[in-house]
Amino acid sequence: MSWVRQRSAGTRLLHALLLSILTGVFAFYCPTPWALEAPGPFYVTRNLVHVTGAKTYPSQGHFVLLTVISEPASLLYCLYSFFDPSSRLVPRHQEGPQAQGGDDWQMHVSQSVSTNIALAYVMDQQPEFVQGLRVRGFLPGSPNEKFLRLGDRVESLDGVELHHVFDLGQILGKHKAGDLLETHLERDGKQLVARLKVWQNGPRKMLGARFTPALGSPDRPFGVQIDSEKVGGASGGLVFALELIDQLTPGDLTGGRVVAATGTLDLRGHIGPIEGIRYKLVGAQRAGAQLFLCPQANLAELDGLESPIRVVGVGNLEEAIAALKK
Repeated sequence: MSWVRQRSAGTRLLHALLLSILTGVFAFYCPTPWALEAPGPFYVTRNLVHVTGAKTYPSQGHFVLLTVISEPASLLYCLYSFFDPSSRLVPRHQEGPQAQGGDDWQMHVSQSVSTNIALAYVMDQQPEFVQGLRVRGFLPGSPNEKFLRLGDRVESLDGVELHHVFDLGQILGKHKAGDLLETHLERDGKQLVARLKVWQNGPRKMLGARFTPALGSPDRPFGVQIDSEKVGGASGGLVFALELIDQLTPGDLTGGRVVAATGTLDLRGHIGPIEGIRYKLVGAQRAGAQLFLCPQANLAELDGLESPIRVVGVGNLEEAIAALKK
């Protein structure tokens, strides 16, 4: 080793640095027969869910999206597992919870369902959130197609403001076929008045057009964008719905707390079980959460675990909101 001593201090330092870099690269890419399971990073959902075209409300607390790491472990990951008691190494064929970044399609579907469920809740709680009905199409033979255009926002019919498609049935039920009803609508930013005919189509009275709710502000198109931060999977369904409801309704759904929530969400508002629930409880602790909402079906898996966080199992969106307001 005399040749090493013959090198200058700067050269020896450079060689040591290069050796360290090569060792680190080798450890990072060197494959092993193991997979690492561990709590993943967490994200504040207020920074991920963006609403346009509607009034939003502030919150003193925030919701947290939790993730789980489950991926093939390099040599470096194996070393990491010795320093993180919440992680574990398993043979690859026994890999448990799927990595949260592994299924973009599931996350896309989950975001769509969450948005629809949250908006249905908001429209039920705040009918004024719907600013009329927008024309999306016409039925063959409609007598009103010449008076309406695609994209028109019908604000009122027969003097009654429209906040739901069910409002049409209630209004039309009070009239007979052929009656002309005064209608106020908005088209290309201009206010117009039309007289629409009550159309008897089989057993039903209708206007002969298909409508969707005109949400949010009439001045700007309503939209919801969810930046998933390259996080995949469907377990963010519940927390995204809660975040959207919190933004679109008065008050503070978080109650000023940090709230972690996880669970899949279907179109009926049911919350389904997830994998890796124990890792997510640890992630909730690391996020500083005071409350952890999890699927009722996963609650038994947390029995016996000590945690400073209040853990509540919920089976549907209504139960989750009730737990937050309790």
